[in-house]
Amino acid sequence: MKTLIRLKKDMAAIVFTPQGCQLVYPEGTDTDLQHVSLAASVTMAIQYEVFVQSMFAFLKDVTTEEKGVTH
Repeated sequence: MKTLIRLKKDMAAIVFTPQGCQLVYPEGTDTDLQHVSLAASVTMAIQYEVFVQSMFAFLKDVTTEEKGVTH
């Protein structure tokens, strides 16, 4: 699937896909602008939450498998 996003300079967008989310903005955008910084922070928070959930699920699987193992 391909998505086209048209943004003007100094605009930013958070793009959600089945693979995750990503911050996009045109080249030359002032990343010090409040709304661009906020979008970057939100994107990082979402990515961090997904990472933590994935690690929790992995650790749960690992500990479940180890309970059935006898040494």
